[in-house]
Amino acid sequence: MNKPLSKLIGSSIGLLFLMLTPLRSVAQNAPKEINLVTGNEVGEYYAIGRDIEKLGEKHNLDIDVIPTRGALQNIHDVFNYDSVELGIVQGDVLGFLNTFANYDGQIRVKAESIRNVLPLFKEQIHVIATKEIKSIEDLEGKRISIGDEGSGTSMTASTLLYQLGIKPQELLTYDIKRSIHELRNGNIDAFFYVVGTPAKVLQEQVLPEDNFHLLPVTLNISAEDEFYSMLYTPVTLPANTYPWQTEAVETLAIQSFLFTVETDDCTKVSLVASLIQNNLGWLQENGNPIWKQIDLKPLHNKQLTRMSQCVKP
Repeated sequence: MNKPLSKLIGSSIGLLFLMLTPLRSVAQNAPKEINLVTGNEVGEYYAIGRDIEKLGEKHNLDIDVIPTRGALQNIHDVFNYDSVELGIVQGDVLGFLNTFANYDGQIRVKAESIRNVLPLFKEQIHVIATKEIKSIEDLEGKRISIGDEGSGTSMTASTLLYQLGIKPQELLTYDIKRSIHELRNGNIDAFFYVVGTPAKVLQEQVLPEDNFHLLPVTLNISAEDEFYSMLYTPVTLPANTYPWQTEAVETLAIQSFLFTVETDDCTKVSLVASLIQNNLGWLQENGNPIWKQIDLKPLHNKQLTRMSQCVKP
């Protein structure tokens, strides 16, 4: 799909408004299973969801992990379907959601019902291009994939390009595997991917002979800018994070969360939160390596805001 940058940002904002329009109905004869919406089946959201599912089986909990396009769809599904209790989301998507909701009182009430359950891992912004492109500014007038429509990557990429004043020739919404394929075949010049490192799909699908590299990503954030400084943290991806990446690269990190909506019935949410809290060691030993990056200390120190009442520190 090809859209101008301004229209794509507008459509992302519109999607956020649209997804909050219907009211979440009261559950009638709710199913016994606990539903968790995640992301693309090659990404870390889906991988850690499967780990939670396996852990649930050990404790007689029926957790059903549902693949999706990503964070935007997850917000839609958790908000609109009472049968979907939990989802995974990027912190910047939640931040922008709250900002956009300021323009409509009814939407604000609904957006404010979203609650964090647990902090998960930090995700890094990957901008991958052929080596003819030296910097993110060189993407001016180029063809760029910003991730599947409905993914958090698409909103993050659109926002960064807008903030940096970069006007691509084409914006395309390809999933990660197609993005790699199209870049390899010269049909695009770069693609964005927001994911925890090291991303398995980038380790396995990108080859040294592809001649790809990571572009540095920085955003001039003043100390007074509480919004962007809260959402994005400067980080360095060490050299050889991927077999084809030989130099350290500066980029930005985003916190991810397990989330729900405010509810008087904490039964299912509390079960999953306690399951993860009490078995984090098992997940770190037996699950995806990204679990080793998850730190629940901010939860115990009460450093997180907008936390679900269903979670006990």
